[in-house]
Amino acid sequence: MLAGCAPTPRDITMYGLASARPAPGLPVSLLLAPVDAAPVYLSKDLLYRLGFADNQLHPYSNSSWNAPPVTLFATVLRQTAGGNLLTLDQSFQTARCALHIELTGFEQVFTDAQHSHAEIGMDFSLMQLRNRRELARSKLRFEVPAQSADARGGAMALEQASHQAASRIVAWLNQSLASADHSMRSACER
Repeated sequence: MLAGCAPTPRDITMYGLASARPAPGLPVSLLLAPVDAAPVYLSKDLLYRLGFADNQLHPYSNSSWNAPPVTLFATVLRQTAGGNLLTLDQSFQTARCALHIELTGFEQVFTDAQHSHAEIGMDFSLMQLRNRRELARSKLRFEVPAQSADARGGAMALEQASHQAASRIVAWLNQSLASADHSMRSACER
């Protein structure tokens, strides 16, 4: 009888990231180290920031990711790399170099009540596993406009931003591994 008086839980809308199309393959297999991030990006919260007001991160109360952003992005990146980014459980003994990523931004930002965009940022580096020597480092930060000023618009823009970021990282890896003196590629080959 008391159960009938209890408030009904709100329906939570869950979002994920669509599968990515493979980009031109990497010339060597690399270990994709677990993606690092601030604790706020380790939860399933779909985050937004009121850039025109308090500029603080807030979670949507009735919308969520189906996995933490670090997990979602790592999956998209592995798909984009076409199987040449190995996880720890894929016997990293076969990889001589690792890609390290730190997610520094993954949120919807409102410039006013009617307009928003996805903001994504990350720092990444290619490191030789044997001696932990950094071979190359880069970063990216960019915005993708949201089609609507709500959780759905933010999730769609973050999906698009994730796919663009993954493509840029794979292109950066290909460019780095094809350097003129081939030193990076030889450092990462078996």
